[in-house]
Amino acid sequence: MISFEFLLRNIPNDYTYKRNYLDKNAKEIEVLYLGNSHILYGINPVFSKYKSFNCAHGSQSLNYDFAILNKYKKQWKKLKLIVVPVNYNSMYSSIEDGIEKWRVKNYTLYFDLKSFEIRNNFEILNGKLLKNIVRLKSFYHNKRSDISCNKLGYGTAFNSKDGKDLEETGKEAASNHTKKTENNVSLPKNEKALKSIIKFAKDKKMKVIFITCPAYKTYTDRLEPQQLKNTISYVKSLVSKNKNTYYYNLLDYPSFEASDFFDADHLNEIGSKKFTLIMDSIIQKV
Repeated sequence: MISFEFLLRNIPNDYTYKRNYLDKNAKEIEVLYLGNSHILYGINPVFSKYKSFNCAHGSQSLNYDFAILNKYKKQWKKLKLIVVPVNYNSMYSSIEDGIEKWRVKNYTLYFDLKSFEIRNNFEILNGKLLKNIVRLKSFYHNKRSDISCNKLGYGTAFNSKDGKDLEETGKEAASNHTKKTENNVSLPKNEKALKSIIKFAKDKKMKVIFITCPAYKTYTDRLEPQQLKNTISYVKSLVSKNKNTYYYNLLDYPSFEASDFFDADHLNEIGSKKFTLIMDSIIQKV
């Protein structure tokens, strides 16, 4: 078991890559993108004219956005702008409270963000045994790591040639992202995280752009109106009270079409280039 754990931890992955990149380059970054898969597969800094980095991960919730930002508080020498997505489900979900809570171990093991829950400190206590055996064989025999991002953190897995059915994925994603809004356990945690990000930026004389990412109509047409309204209203209220913050809602942005999407709520490499250039124009205004 000790050997198994050791071997699993030594497989390079997106978390180790991004942690190592920030360890070496945080002091040079001007624009930092945080967030979940909508940014991971949506922003490709290769196409940006700014010195930027994509530090998003799948299902990364707002509390981990702040934790990463705060971890490098002494290294952000040139950081001027933080981009944080606030999407339909952002306020009402978090890794710890969802079906992907196994991802917490990635922040504990590879970002040194402490967790007092035992399972979060071990690879072998997360994921299925067979899948971990496949990972070991893939790396140690076939020399394939778990790194799936490019040099600036953009996720390369969602390619247009492998695109999914937009109707089916829209229905499924909208259902999965619709949460109970009354007495929601994640809401206070996410409100605290957003306020912490704003205060951090204010203290460091940085600006924050909150963004609602683009999605296809088969997803947006199925969103529960009150949950969406609550989310957008809350972000707007924060922005109205903090001069260092801005909000842009690109959920139904007309420039995006079906060919830009991998599935109904994630962009492919075509759409990500378009999104990155749009963000560059927004950053220039800010």
